[in-house]
Amino acid sequence: MAKITRRTFAERLALAAAAPFVALDVELPPAAPAGRAAAAQAPQTEPSPLAKTLAEAIRLRYGDRLSPDDLKVVTQAIDSRLRNVDQLYKVALANADEPAFVFAAYRGPPP
Repeated sequence: MAKITRRTFAERLALAAAAPFVALDVELPPAAPAGRAAAAQAPQTEPSPLAKTLAEAIRLRYGDRLSPDDLKVVTQAIDSRLRNVDQLYKVALANADEPAFVFAAYRGPPP
């Protein structure tokens, strides 16, 4: 088994943590009530510290291939995904809530 340094391990761990946020390109609609819709639509100019940290891990790994503008876009994308995850956590689900779809395996055309 190849030796791995602590720094390499930390970089890979940060990249693995950031991968789901970078790979997704789906924007979720805000789930705020109508009274607070204007506050929810206000753009956040400063990325969160977690987004900055994850973007720094990407810069350490791929900095030679990314321009400062690319890093800014990556940081904003990570921050957007983190805010979307926060919105998902705010949705309260009961134990009996079912998914919006039911999976049924396709077994071919009916006889």
